Amino acid sequence: MIKAEIGMLLADRLKMTLSEEKTHITHIDDGFVFLGFHIQAKTRGDGRRVVLTIPSKSALASVMHKIKRLTERGTTLLSLEAVLRTVNPVLRGWAAYFRYGASKKTFSYLGHYAWWRMILWIRRKHPHLTWKKLRRLFFAADGITEGGIVLYNPAKTRVERYRYRGAQISTPYNIDEVDPEGARFRRTNHDDMAFVGQVSEYLA
Repeated sequence: MIKAEIGMLLADRLKMTLSEEKTHITHIDDGFVFLGFHIQAKTRGDGRRVVLTIPSKSALASVMHKIKRLTERGTTLLSLEAVLRTVNPVLRGWAAYFRYGASKKTFSYLGHYAWWRMILWIRRKHPHLTWKKLRRLFFAADGITEGGIVLYNPAKTRVERYRYRGAQISTPYNIDEVDPEGARFRRTNHDDMAFVGQVSEYLA
């Protein structure tokens, strides 16, 4: 019933078709995954209900697999600096995408995993060096480093929250509520239903 009503709304107002195969209806308490985020309602210790948005397990597994692939045994032919230049963008980009949520624990876990992968990589590349020499050559106060490149730690990424902007940005669904005199009020052609319909038809 709800799925049918949503389908009619999309068809009538946005000229879009609801995908039956990709649409799943679930209770917020059970949670769902959307664009890599796991969204679920929980009850805190003080009894207050909150909705948590955290990186999904599949998203975390995917980035861990990338780090593992970039630090596999065959890459020991490269320099540590070269490997750091490939690993850092992956860590930095993933953390930047998931910074809008309750991601601190996940970031710490990922940073710990990346650190140990790099330790394993260094040991494979220099099996005859002692730990003392390895620390002197490749460790600094900020972490594993070579050539001025330091292994990025996702745990240092600042976690933010999306701010409610319903009274600042005009959309077809809040046009009667926004304040045109607001300092950050913005309205673009994308808020025009005719424009949205034309784009949808073009993409179809």
